[in-house]
Amino acid sequence: MEKHGFGTTCGTVYVASRLIADTDQIFSPGAIVVSDGKVLMVGCKSDVLGSVPASFTVREFPGAVMLPGLVNAHTHLQIPRDIDGGKHGDRRPEDFTGWLLQMIRWRLRSDPSTFSRIFRRGAEEALSFGTTAVGEIAGPDISCYESCQLRARVFVEGIGFSPEAAPMQQEAIREIVLRLEKISKDNPLVFSGLSPHTLYTVGEELLRRLVILYKVMSLPVCLHLAESKAEIEFLEHGRGEFATRLYPEVGQDVSWFCGIGMPIPTYLEKMGLLRKGLLLVHNVHLSTEEINVLNEGGARFVLCPRSNRAHGNGVPDVTHFVDSGIPFAIGTDSLGSVDDLNLWQEIRYVRSLYEGRLRENELCGVLMRAATVNGAAALSLPGGSLFTGAPADFVLVDDPGGDDAGIYRRLLDRTERANVRMTVVAGLVAHGKGA
Repeated sequence: MEKHGFGTTCGTVYVASRLIADTDQIFSPGAIVVSDGKVLMVGCKSDVLGSVPASFTVREFPGAVMLPGLVNAHTHLQIPRDIDGGKHGDRRPEDFTGWLLQMIRWRLRSDPSTFSRIFRRGAEEALSFGTTAVGEIAGPDISCYESCQLRARVFVEGIGFSPEAAPMQQEAIREIVLRLEKISKDNPLVFSGLSPHTLYTVGEELLRRLVILYKVMSLPVCLHLAESKAEIEFLEHGRGEFATRLYPEVGQDVSWFCGIGMPIPTYLEKMGLLRKGLLLVHNVHLSTEEINVLNEGGARFVLCPRSNRAHGNGVPDVTHFVDSGIPFAIGTDSLGSVDDLNLWQEIRYVRSLYEGRLRENELCGVLMRAATVNGAAALSLPGGSLFTGAPADFVLVDDPGGDDAGIYRRLLDRTERANVRMTVVAGLVAHGKGA
């Protein structure tokens, strides 16, 4: 057995009509060998089957494509589709400020016992679409991550605009991070992170304290940024909807705030945030120059255009990200903003926003990379591609046919939930036959 290079007597071989190891490597037919949650071998079906010990189980999936699991780089799995189950007759408001206020009211009146159920349903939905990893903004119930079946970077969120709130918020966030890190020891799929919510909900004093915290604890950081025009107006001048409506309705006086007094990239650099490990979500109202400066400073980007559209906030400059070669990831945001956690649909919408000259097949390859390799890298998570030693996070979907050259376009055109046969995370079937 050792002559085959396998140091174990048990494992599973998954065989498919087509295997996409990453966006640059396709085997038709292909196979991977999985043991103890890791990929032991990747290659052509004949090479793999000729190498594995006879004791390994072989599972064949004719008419299927096997590919790295999708990475939903930004979501909130403890926010439900129907706020409060519709008990209060809530409907999504037409404007973004109204939606924020609705979310605040829902959070305050929610029964704490419901969050784990909401999370479980959200995670199951994500898995059913072939998602294996997420960038999750931590909800109120940290304990639900103990049984999380998704590979997850869980960002503990901090909110507090007034200087007086900063010390208490800092300590509360630190305690939650420590709780999450204890959970990570028992559930190796879970990784901790830190999220100052936004620049309009995290004041300078709290932001400074959170920067110190993330440096001491060596945590990746996620920040919602430039999502709405109201945000930009508030950051530039301290005026607009957030100053006259959002904060007054939650009982906070922000009349003292006159804006950050500098461009956003300069402010992030001044605060010590602009460095490798900073993940910026939304990025709708950034100029191309600002995007370039942030990219050069080490930031990574997540685009969630369906959410942006739903709130009337515009959409990110997909063409600039693609044509400039700036790596970006893709996220759905929460079910409070979008109809489903269908990352295939999110990718299709990103594709529809592209106005450059890249050919369709090449564009689809770029977008599939955004939803796999780039997503994992943005979250500082293992995965995103299938190679020896990588985590066995993959999905099996119906093969749309045709040659390898146009496989990504056809996958995007034809894959829906019904086409997802199986989702595997760390070598365990989390959705589909055998789950």
